[in-house]
Amino acid sequence: MGWLVIVALVLFLLTSSNVQQVAERIITKTQQQMSQVVKNFKIPSLADRYETTVPTSKSSQSQKQQSDVRGEKATPLESNVKGKTLKNVYYYRFASGTPEKVRREFLSAVKAYNATKIVKLVAGTGTQKQNQIVFSIYDTAQKGQAGVIELGVGGPVIIQQTGWDAYTVNHAKASLNVHYVQSVRLSVAMHELGHALGLDHSTDRHSVMYPVDQGRTALSQADLAALQQLYS
Repeated sequence: MGWLVIVALVLFLLTSSNVQQVAERIITKTQQQMSQVVKNFKIPSLADRYETTVPTSKSSQSQKQQSDVRGEKATPLESNVKGKTLKNVYYYRFASGTPEKVRREFLSAVKAYNATKIVKLVAGTGTQKQNQIVFSIYDTAQKGQAGVIELGVGGPVIIQQTGWDAYTVNHAKASLNVHYVQSVRLSVAMHELGHALGLDHSTDRHSVMYPVDQGRTALSQADLAALQQLYS
C-alpha cells in the first residue's frame, strides 16, 4: 500500500513538471510572437502625421520664400556699408536741372525697388539723421578699355556720429551720364540706384549690378538677398 502511494506521488510530480514546462514554453512562444508583431507594426509619431497630413499654410510658405531669398548667394556689398546698421527708409530728391526723361527713369527704378518691400524710398528732403539719395546728371566723355563707356555713377556716402546721440546714415548719390544717349534708360538707373543703396558690382549677368549694361530691369534673387542683408 505504501509503494502505491509513493508511485502515485512520483507520477503526480512528473505530470505537474511537464505541465509547468509546457506552460512556460507556450508563454515564451507567445511573448516572442508578440514581440515580432510589435517590431513589424510602426506607429507614426505626431511629427510624421503632421508632416504628411497638414498642408503648408500661406504664412509658412512666405517664411520659406524669405528663407530662400536669404539663402541665395548675395550680390556683393559696397565696402563702406559692410557691418553698418542702416534703416530701410530713404528720402530722395532730384538735383536742380535734372531733365524730365532722366527723372522718369529714376522714378521707375524707385518704384521697382519699393516693390521689393525691403526698402522704402519716399520723395522728400529728409534730415541730417535720415537716409537720403540725390538723383542728378553729368556730361562727360568717359571711355575705358575696349571702347567701354561710363553710363553713370552712384554710391553710398556713410555718415556716422558717435556718443550719446550716435547714428549711422547714408547720404547717397546716383547720376546718369547724359553725354551718351544710351545712359538714359531704366537698366542704368536701376544699376546706379543699386550702388546708392549699397550694392556693389556682380559677376552674374542676371544681376542689375553687372558692370556692363545688359538691359536688365528686374532685380535678381542675389540682388534681393543683398538688400535683405543690409536692411532686414
